[in-house]
Amino acid sequence: MRTKFYLPVLILSVLFFSSCKKWRPENRIIGSWKLVEVEKRRLFDKETIRVGYEPGTFVFNENGTAAYTDTSIQMTGNWEMRRENNGYYDADGNWQTNGKTVFWLRLYNFSSNRVIDWYFDRIDFRSSGKKLIAFIDGASYTYRYDFRKQ
Repeated sequence: MRTKFYLPVLILSVLFFSSCKKWRPENRIIGSWKLVEVEKRRLFDKETIRVGYEPGTFVFNENGTAAYTDTSIQMTGNWEMRRENNGYYDADGNWQTNGKTVFWLRLYNFSSNRVIDWYFDRIDFRSSGKKLIAFIDGASYTYRYDFRKQ
């Protein structure tokens, strides 16, 4: 009788732990993304700004390589994502003690003299992973990057 109990528990455990892999941030970012909007936020103000990379597509590969392509330029490089468990100040100036996921994107095209070196202090996936919100925190402002999966 006990062996009948262990088999379903083992099967359910394997299914549960194998399906969790797709929810890890490193796996959710794989694919093509479009930069939709960048906002510069201050305490009582926010403004939409253009960074020049809105027309193209960012591609994040499983092996950590990345690319950016639009009609006039191609850039290649890499991306890195990791979990940090130290505290931080959120956009409202409140101290948060929970961990955060940081994201670093480095893309280069030396012949066109173009470099992207973005270090996002925290990221958040929304809409079932089809939307990536990434934040760069400054002393009196926060940049909010809105990416959409293609």
